[in-house]
Amino acid sequence: MSTSPHGERHQAGQVLVLLALGIVAMLAMVGLIVDGGNAFAQQRNTQNGADSAADAGALVLAQNAGVMVPPKTDPDVWNAITAAALSNNMTAGAAYYTDVAGNLLTNGGTIAPTTASAVVVGSAPAGIPPCNDPSKCVDGRASGVRVIGTKTVDTYVARVVGMNSITISTTATAVAGYLNDICSSGAGCKALPVTFPVTTVGCDGTNKLDPSVGGVPWVVNQFYIIPLCQSDPGNVGWLDWTPTAGGTSELITSIDVPDNPAIDLPSWQYITGTGNVNSQGVQDAINNQYAGQIILIPLFDSECDIQPAGTDQGDCPLGHSPGNGSNNWYHLPEFAAFQFCKPNDPTLPACGSHQGAYINGSNSAICGTNGGTSCLLGYFRDFITTGTVGPGQGNGTDVKVVGVQLIK
Repeated sequence: MSTSPHGERHQAGQVLVLLALGIVAMLAMVGLIVDGGNAFAQQRNTQNGADSAADAGALVLAQNAGVMVPPKTDPDVWNAITAAALSNNMTAGAAYYTDVAGNLLTNGGTIAPTTASAVVVGSAPAGIPPCNDPSKCVDGRASGVRVIGTKTVDTYVARVVGMNSITISTTATAVAGYLNDICSSGAGCKALPVTFPVTTVGCDGTNKLDPSVGGVPWVVNQFYIIPLCQSDPGNVGWLDWTPTAGGTSELITSIDVPDNPAIDLPSWQYITGTGNVNSQGVQDAINNQYAGQIILIPLFDSECDIQPAGTDQGDCPLGHSPGNGSNNWYHLPEFAAFQFCKPNDPTLPACGSHQGAYINGSNSAICGTNGGTSCLLGYFRDFITTGTVGPGQGNGTDVKVVGVQLIK
């Protein structure tokens, strides 16, 4: 028997076809491994870029939650998003306005069921849209952005089989609102061990709290002489983060090196027992550490002389508010940012030659504007940080600390 040359050529051709198909399949598998692995790595980078772009848009909305003048607009939000995306080598394919819970919003301020009915950032016909649900709104406006980020990645091996690029898409939502908690000092949220009322206070001529003076909400960027009357209910109070132990030395230590715990807002806090708060050491600690500096200050709106059953202001039992003495609970609905005076600082013109704290001795010549013999001097400031946010607690004043939170 003999083999036909034509048959040999036919078999050889089949082998070449199978070999070619095998090479293509092998390249496809290699492309899946190499280019798929690269795409997976780029997915994380793209997500980080989308997160950054969403944070940038929410930060602009956070500035509007304060007293930004002039107010930020829809183009400002879009420009911040696109700039952040560009810096991360990606594109913001689309962005939509949300409430503080991350729900998309319509032009009318209601929750949008789909992206088709949601307000698109950068092309909002009426600017930043309203938000009608007060439980999900900050000052009645959109409070967040949802960003869809895209990035096109060139392939290395898969282009052999006709796949020249891979498009990656990610989504991120960031919101701005009033802080619902203050993290601990160890996590970077530093607060001084002193609490102010949510509204202004004043003393009478005998250094006692005068209930007929004050009661007006604090105003951002206005200079204040905050009197330290005798420790009557409703006055500025010094705090002990670790009751019932403590005293003056611990208070001074907490001023020098903030050691506040994490604090949920709103909440009742048993934080009294501070020793001699009129000591020279307390005064020096503030003036040495915080001259011209901005620091977080908790604000309170009520006191109670026993532990309340819940977190709301009305959870103090009848007949136990206001609290007195060392067995006292403060209700903290919000935090403010306070900048202490620094002598002869041209950026703090109303301070003049005065320092931020006059505590030891009688300083009626400086503090007597509101009837006090000791006082704290400075400004409430706008302050934006990160943390868990919501539509807000407290009296709705504009000194509340604003936060930005990445939620999705």
